[in-house]
Amino acid sequence: MSELRSVLALAPDTWAQGVPQPVVNDCKVDGRKAVQFSYFVEVVRPADPEALVDRTGAHWKREGYELLRTRTEMDPETGTVTAVVARADGKPRASIAATRVRAHVSVDSLCVPGDPDDHR
Repeated sequence: MSELRSVLALAPDTWAQGVPQPVVNDCKVDGRKAVQFSYFVEVVRPADPEALVDRTGAHWKREGYELLRTRTEMDPETGTVTAVVARADGKPRASIAATRVRAHVSVDSLCVPGDPDDHR
């Protein structure tokens, strides 16, 4: 999954560089059985959560994604949640969110023809 690998490579001191096993999801393409893969990576206490989200958002924008960015103040321990959701026609869906407590990146592949049971 190149979309996930490229994001992890942006901050090698923050993210583990291995791609985790995906969650296999059922979906449909033109009314037929299909499969989608979901990837999720999390890290505890990122050094600079806002910069992590900014760098990832800039990367996705260069890759042709449209971005929705949000900032939400939470409690004093958590601080601010900074997040970006990235969408583009014909590309995987992606998002990142980070606080001083943890950060995560999520990528969902396109739905492609196939039997999800072949991947479980």
